[in-house]
Amino acid sequence: MKIKSMAIAAATFAVVTTGASGISAAAEIKLKAASFLPARASFGAPFYKWVKEVNKQCAGKVNITVVGPSAIKAFEQPNALKQGVIDMLSGPPAYYKGIAIAAETAVLAKIDPVEQRKNGAWAYLNRVHNEKMNAQYLTHIGYGVSFYIYTKKPGKDGRFDGFRMRTAPIYDTFFKGLGAITTKMPPPAVYTALERGTVDGYGWPLWGVTDFGWDKYTKYRYGPGFFNVVVNILVNLDKWKAMSNDQRACLTDMAKWLEGVFPSWRKAENARYTAEQNKAKIKYIDLGAAHAKKAESLYWAELTKANPGDVNALRKLLTK
Repeated sequence: MKIKSMAIAAATFAVVTTGASGISAAAEIKLKAASFLPARASFGAPFYKWVKEVNKQCAGKVNITVVGPSAIKAFEQPNALKQGVIDMLSGPPAYYKGIAIAAETAVLAKIDPVEQRKNGAWAYLNRVHNEKMNAQYLTHIGYGVSFYIYTKKPGKDGRFDGFRMRTAPIYDTFFKGLGAITTKMPPPAVYTALERGTVDGYGWPLWGVTDFGWDKYTKYRYGPGFFNVVVNILVNLDKWKAMSNDQRACLTDMAKWLEGVFPSWRKAENARYTAEQNKAKIKYIDLGAAHAKKAESLYWAELTKANPGDVNALRKLLTK
């Protein structure tokens, strides 16, 4: 009887710890994440803030630690995620544009991440990341924060002919179309380039100009803003599949939480950075709606040429 009782107790324990699915209840999983920017940087801070909340709300299920670009160079982070060297990544799709160009369509979206999740855009972007990046797409930070043109000297009639401009892949074609001579350089190099006159201006979002000290040499900001900032939050797909249902559910819930709370973060940061630029006496010049439309048209054409199937499908979902 004693042996029989022990067998029953063991069987009961097995049911409790495995559940109906037969998958063992997982201990807290520790995830190593990389951020393309440090914690104090404009588009690094929201990810660190989200991680802090995840570790609180998912305690006992998921715990995330974050390293910055000083540990893993920003442009090396996407491949590190794909190969499983890191478990999570917070970074822009422009940094892995050569691998998953369709992911870049999110910068041209006209609907926010909440709506993207509802209408199928999120699912499509997730499939692109599954197939091209070996990654699960959780969500992104930055929707509604636009890019601008900043210069040391005034342009003429919305043109920047002969201006030497620091650029990035997402608006390089646009800048060239405005007559600029473009050059690529990492953000830490921009201050010295402005100081020495190596560049006459640069493209950058509303956030962060004063963080880098660029306001010392910046006199003009041209709008309206174009594109959206997109900083994706990704999980290595092999790691994602190895998680328990509860762990995946908690991360998904926290991604949705971020989508709901980000507009309030954005409003506060937009106001703060606008005030800082005004204090620095950076003059805003509105070039009219055609300015932003030209940027969008050129980039849609560039992306469509590279991958017409996925890009056209995503365009319908992201701009409806």
